[in-house]
Amino acid sequence: MSHTDDLSTKPWLVDSSVPVLPSEEEEDLRAAMRDLLGTGDIDEVRRVAATALGYSPAMWSALTGSMSVTTMAVPEPVGLGYGLAQLCTVIEECGRALRPEPVVMSAAIGVRGLLYGRGEELPALLDGALDGSRIVTTTSLTPESDDLTAESAGGRWLVTGRAPAVASGAAADIVLVTAETGTGRMLFAVPTDDHVERTSLDSLDPTRSITALRFDDASAIALTDPDETPRTVATLRDRAVIALAAENVGIAGALVDMTLDHTKTRKQFGRQIASYQAIKHRLADMYVDLERARSAARYAAALHDIDPARAGLAAAVAGAVCGDVVVRASTEAIQLHGGIGFTWEHAAHNYYRRALTNETLFGDTAAHRRRIAQILALLPSAA
Repeated sequence: MSHTDDLSTKPWLVDSSVPVLPSEEEEDLRAAMRDLLGTGDIDEVRRVAATALGYSPAMWSALTGSMSVTTMAVPEPVGLGYGLAQLCTVIEECGRALRPEPVVMSAAIGVRGLLYGRGEELPALLDGALDGSRIVTTTSLTPESDDLTAESAGGRWLVTGRAPAVASGAAADIVLVTAETGTGRMLFAVPTDDHVERTSLDSLDPTRSITALRFDDASAIALTDPDETPRTVATLRDRAVIALAAENVGIAGALVDMTLDHTKTRKQFGRQIASYQAIKHRLADMYVDLERARSAARYAAALHDIDPARAGLAAAVAGAVCGDVVVRASTEAIQLHGGIGFTWEHAAHNYYRRALTNETLFGDTAAHRRRIAQILALLPSAA
């Protein structure tokens, strides 16, 4: 790339200086994660997801303690300072094992959101979020997802209204929301005390709980003022899209591997079905898709670490590409497993459900493509 290229005015250009190849340290981290998570026992995942918490406290303790997932991407001296790209390696492996622990919502998004705050009440919340003793989650951070208002009373903020669908809301100790104030929308951290009512919702994906939250004069900590909020929320949403893209890569990788293993062991007419040309082509397409998705997610995460203000387009591309790929991988896996693949008991359906539910959190592939068009000035910006 020429040094004369202005990336701020040409957002479609790929910055070749952005590191996308995994380092030896990242590969060691991936190996450690696979040792921790095991081979992916779908029955165990279903069991812990069905508990009141919706995840395994023991696994969450290992992730926050041994793997430092909540501090990994937090800048020094508060955290380890490795960045989102490193954390996305962890998220990819959690997606591969379909773990229900709130790594995406709490470690990737929630903790980062708390770092924007400056209030006196914040350190206690942040300390708990960093050591994993407090779970942080977030709404989709849009006016549609946050039907909320906030009023300042006696030197503190009170939030009222509803957030109709919040991932990992059942176990959350802190929820990040946006709320309308008299001077514009602001970003708040709301502890889930007695003034927050939770209603569990039936979800397509039983391994990631979705909860409706109602706030009734709930005490809140302001994280941004109205002028800062649009930029901060855009950065957090980009971060969320990239994290979910990494999770989708892990899901697609698991589906490719289980499908390859099945087609190599399943025989028809005395031959492995993987030896038939039509099956080979479909497996090859799945693998190419996987590598394309992994490249898009890695580039977006690395660019976000370098300059979040420039990562919007890369995040939207990663969201669109990885969302398409994981759905195709799911449907191919179900079909290539034959009759057993179409049973609800097969693991492929749980992966498929997670992929579809991910689309409802921070935008589906159509929404990401609209954003790409807006960034490239092919469509008018959203109001």
